[in-house]
Amino acid sequence: MAQAGDNKSQMSELEKELLPLNVLLHCRTVVEGKNVLTTGVLTHLEGELFEVEIHEYEQFELGETVKLTIYSPAGIQSMPSIVFAKYEGAIALLQPPDLQKRFKERREHPRVEISGNARIVRVLNDNGEDLPYEEGAELTVHDISLSGISFSGKDAPYFAANSKLKVTVNIGVGFSCEIEIVRRELQENMAYFGAKMQVLEPEMLRPLRALILRQQVEMNAQARRDIGAKKSFNGK
Repeated sequence: MAQAGDNKSQMSELEKELLPLNVLLHCRTVVEGKNVLTTGVLTHLEGELFEVEIHEYEQFELGETVKLTIYSPAGIQSMPSIVFAKYEGAIALLQPPDLQKRFKERREHPRVEISGNARIVRVLNDNGEDLPYEEGAELTVHDISLSGISFSGKDAPYFAANSKLKVTVNIGVGFSCEIEIVRRELQENMAYFGAKMQVLEPEMLRPLRALILRQQVEMNAQARRDIGAKKSFNGK
């Protein structure tokens, strides 16, 4: 028991020594690929993605393995990564899974806007017993993460806070999940809900994760296009 306690104490001390991951933001970053070696700036960290601004973004291939060297206040950090996407002036890279061993990271699953629908399959009470519900009622999905979802629909008693439901979701990827209502807002004849979500089919996590990553990239690319258009409009 004493040894287990000592190990826990050592882990706690180790965690205190780790710097937050965002210490890497805005740091000079060297990206080395198969045919190009270039220097840019790490400008974005969200979920599983890095974004590095570089002029030579077109010279990298999608899916290409690269080496990152980041010159940060935490020292020089070298790590492998994979080019997930590229767009005007930047490339998006997947964060290495072992990065959490180097930095203190409280990663929240990024939430992305998405179009789709959901249908209720079961409504459960606190004892896990089925409750009646309106069959066929369709819900409109507005955004999603790996652990949460927001949607709208006709209000009903079973959408009260902490209610647990089983639903099927179709957002281009179809899956079953259990949700717990954490937010409920009434607006005229419609209600908006936020819920925790647990995907019931482990094999569906991979396509859902890929969809969220693609949506993240599109959001970031659109933001860069908007900034570029604004600069052009202002004559800069």
